[in-house]
Amino acid sequence: MVMFAKSQQMKSLGRLALAPSIFNINEPLIFGMPIVLNPIMIIPFVFTSIVTVIVTFLGMDMGLVAKPVGIAVPWTMPPIISGYLASGGHISGAVMNLINIVISFLIYLPFFRIYDKAKKREEDAMNGNGKKIA
Repeated sequence: MVMFAKSQQMKSLGRLALAPSIFNINEPLIFGMPIVLNPIMIIPFVFTSIVTVIVTFLGMDMGLVAKPVGIAVPWTMPPIISGYLASGGHISGAVMNLINIVISFLIYLPFFRIYDKAKKREEDAMNGNGKKIA
């Protein structure tokens, strides 16, 4: 959001949510965007979890990624570090976290662009800088 948003609302929300999101505190995004009751953003919200679970399972099943060793990693542990710790100190756990982040980014990006474009049109209409919303 910080890098790709065109609307001021999304840029501001991205800056606000950046630090908490590093520690898996996503409520500013879930309720600030909102993802809750948003027909555009609910699609990647649900779909991303399914895809990343399947990719992670397949990676572990094929032996490419170390399986979790039963360490209870705190939920606020930043990604990549949490994958490393959960896999018992194997770098493959961290790499899997990074792959999941990239997959999630790619799934969310087209939906975010649609939502951001709508927000930009709203802002332009309110400021009188563009076409009126029908």
